[in-house]
Amino acid sequence: MNDQTKADTARAKSRQGGGQTASDTARAQARTQADTARAKSRQNGGDGGTAARMSQREGASGLYLAGNDTMSGRVGLKTPKIPTASNPRKGNVDSSFDDFSPPDGGAASAQSVHAFQLVKFSVDTLCVRQGTIGSIIPTISGTELEADFEENELSIPGTGTRQYWLDITVEDGEVTDVSIVTTEPGDNSETQAKLLLGSVETNSGDVTSFNSNLSGSQSFASCGAVHFFGLI
Repeated sequence: MNDQTKADTARAKSRQGGGQTASDTARAQARTQADTARAKSRQNGGDGGTAARMSQREGASGLYLAGNDTMSGRVGLKTPKIPTASNPRKGNVDSSFDDFSPPDGGAASAQSVHAFQLVKFSVDTLCVRQGTIGSIIPTISGTELEADFEENELSIPGTGTRQYWLDITVEDGEVTDVSIVTTEPGDNSETQAKLLLGSVETNSGDVTSFNSNLSGSQSFASCGAVHFFGLI
């Protein structure tokens, strides 16, 4: 019997004796162990090797991720952007009550015009728009504010800072008179209330900056010496 015949005879005996069956059993056991490992990985919060296999496929196809950016290299997909609040809404936070913050620092525009707004009419002229406290229109030196803001000129200092106040007269819980003054009124009482209208800074008679403190006309309610205002 030559060598080839001996080798063929040995392989035949191995198959007859269970050699092939043992090999098949070993492969089946290996697959079972791999499946068990993947199942345990998923139970423990893993991905069962999915990410590794995906990385291998992407690498084989020439798709490489830059750093840890999971969206890098994927055509047609963009990383979602989270909006920020870099430009917070100006004016009133609550629609019912005035927080007395100017909506635009006093600058007039078509989008921000409102009652009691201070307006720089010229380099040396500051005016105020008409508004109401309760149902009362304030006065300047005894003259009621006009609908045309150009008629409502405020006095300004030569050089310095000046505040403008609403001096409010109260009778039986109702507003009866409001005047614009440049000296802060006394403390609130059953017959008096006050609101800061705004302020101005000047240099040699020119308006350098100003601020509107109210962002609209105000409703009024009173409980003794405690008064409540709300944006209309």
